[in-house]
Amino acid sequence: MRRIVPSIRLAAVLAVASWTAASAQSGDLGRYEYETYCAVCHGVEGKGGGPFSMLLNKRVPDLTVLAKNNSGVFPVMRVRETILGRADIPGHGPREMPIWGDVYDERARSQFGRNPDPGDVQAYVRVRVAALAEYLARLQE
Repeated sequence: MRRIVPSIRLAAVLAVASWTAASAQSGDLGRYEYETYCAVCHGVEGKGGGPFSMLLNKRVPDLTVLAKNNSGVFPVMRVRETILGRADIPGHGPREMPIWGDVYDERARSQFGRNPDPGDVQAYVRVRVAALAEYLARLQE
């Protein structure tokens, strides 16, 4: 199994790189963010069958049924809280460990230089989270 895992990781990275390149060219920021950060676990179609999903201890949820499981209404605030790491979701870490919110924050700070304006950093994070949430809303059955 130890020899297989690096091969699986390499295949996943190559698959995500090709999906991400296509999204970047289309100008669809939400899709780009999804394919960059989410598809390795949740799969390109959002159904939970990404290349890394089999390496996790918990089942990866199907993101295409979020609205269906919420009386037909897409739970946009819950989705945003999950992306930012503010919601306790198994597999994403506890509330004290905001994974994607931190990733976006760090990426913004590196792009804006040594002393970025906090408003610019917050706007960067908000735009990416909103685009990603909007893309997930488009994936709904």
